[in-house]
Amino acid sequence: MFTRIDEILPKVFKISVSTNKNFVFSQFLILDECHMLIHTGHSKWFNAIYELVSSVCNPTEIRYVAFCHLEADECGALNQWLEVCPEAVPLVSPLNRANIDDIAIRKAHVLKNNKSVSLGSKNITLIETPHFPHGWEGCLFYEPQDCVLFCSDLAAHNGHFDTPLTNEDLTESVIKFQRQLGFMVEGKTFTRGIEAIKKLPIKYLATMHGSVIYGDSIVKMLHELQVNFGVPETF
Repeated sequence: MFTRIDEILPKVFKISVSTNKNFVFSQFLILDECHMLIHTGHSKWFNAIYELVSSVCNPTEIRYVAFCHLEADECGALNQWLEVCPEAVPLVSPLNRANIDDIAIRKAHVLKNNKSVSLGSKNITLIETPHFPHGWEGCLFYEPQDCVLFCSDLAAHNGHFDTPLTNEDLTESVIKFQRQLGFMVEGKTFTRGIEAIKKLPIKYLATMHGSVIYGDSIVKMLHELQVNFGVPETF
């Protein structure tokens, strides 16, 4: 297994895990007065990810553990993190509350659509996106200070383990990946999800799989994704 941790923005770290460098699973750690971990990784990866987190902070000081939908790579190690972080709580959408309060060893902190939680110098806003990119409880997280969208499986692409951050236009790679796997619901649901985030000033797309994308190609990518997988704009 290959692992690495990279500071992609001041006090924002990308933790990458891959079995072969051809497909990357990413976790994100935000250091502030209240530390926040976005995505826990699979339960079997807990020790490796914990070691990487330990290299930049005291993991027991994590206050929020956030994820976008119920899936092993998003929240498989949730309870392991809650066990070692005595003050940490899951951060979830209202649609996910019943699931997590049943599964997790600690009650969740629930954020309603477009509401924020303060980490100290940074705020994190939850955007409800049902069925987008996965699951009826789907949501995304936005950090407005650096204009980062933690977008889960949206913008997923193969490879790029050794390129944690890129301004390369990966639109074609992202579309090809979606066509091959068909992992996101298409049509009206896809359009609703894209429309919920297109109005945001996004400078960084922090996807679960692949490089964090920044630069002018983001606007183009969101448009092309809607054209290819959403409802045509003329409808």
